[in-house]
Amino acid sequence: MVNALLSAPAASQGEAAPALGVRQQLARTQNTLFDARQDFLALRDEYPRRPARFARIRAAILRLREARAAYKAAAEAFHASPEGEQLQRFRQQYARW
Repeated sequence: MVNALLSAPAASQGEAAPALGVRQQLARTQNTLFDARQDFLALRDEYPRRPARFARIRAAILRLREARAAYKAAAEAFHASPEGEQLQRFRQQYARW
């Protein structure tokens, strides 16, 4: 009986931890996406043009594509999680104007 009481809070924490991890992963990938976009856009203002500019632009484009793909995967994982399903239920519950 005592073991059941002691293990109950641990089980509820274990259930909440994966949802928190999914949300944190989504936030991290969103941050990476914003950083990659900022790096890419900063190359437009590069003056004077330095050697290997096109190589840096190509690398920035590839990082931005990878960041977008990672964000898309993290967003799909979040929406498939219980917390994401709860968010969708709340969105359907409240009308938009």
